[in-house]
Amino acid sequence: MTGRAFHDADFSQAYVDGLPPKAVLLLAPPPWIEAGHGLSLHAEDARAAASVCEALPSGRVLFHLTEEWLLGFLEPRAREIDARPAWLFALDAKDFADGQRHEVRPLTTSSAPLVAKAWEPDEDETLYVRSRIEAGPSAAVYVDGGPVAWGMTHFETEAISEMGFLHVLEPYRRKGYARSVASALVKDVLRRGKIPILHVYANNTASLELTASLGFHKVKRQVWGEAVLR
Repeated sequence: MTGRAFHDADFSQAYVDGLPPKAVLLLAPPPWIEAGHGLSLHAEDARAAASVCEALPSGRVLFHLTEEWLLGFLEPRAREIDARPAWLFALDAKDFADGQRHEVRPLTTSSAPLVAKAWEPDEDETLYVRSRIEAGPSAAVYVDGGPVAWGMTHFETEAISEMGFLHVLEPYRRKGYARSVASALVKDVLRRGKIPILHVYANNTASLELTASLGFHKVKRQVWGEAVLR
């Protein structure tokens, strides 16, 4: 959470409870998303959570909760809510099981529309995806000159690199491309002295199994989602 507060410029408003803080609410006001806010919430106890949640905005929010129990502070305020529990994973370098069996190369910005459509079919996230390709690192398997499987990072600090966007086009699945892409990306992150982390939705059995097979360990369940707050 501290990394997001000080390294992600989108989160331009921060509310804390106490020093050192027992709760932090980070907000990315419009136009981070169309007609809404980005929101990240962390708290050590219910009292501290209630304190910072007084600053919750109204309207549409895309949210990240670092603990599942924090949903109890959003739900009473929500006219609509779509919450998706996800496991946070981290990798110790000594546990990495390299599964790369295919050649991979970085993505180019020309692939941003393809990646964005696969990642968020109902939103136009091309600009965000392009920014992440430019920031690097990324890894992709190419067939006939075009990427058919890929992965990138969402966010980095001095210590961690949050992997994501892992996707394989339907005709190319069950060939081991996802394992090769993820392995290549992990090696890139480790070479730069950072800890690879990632989130996997709790109902995504295939991705949970792949992530565990690469040596990642579960840290905790968190929640991502979208809501309309009163």
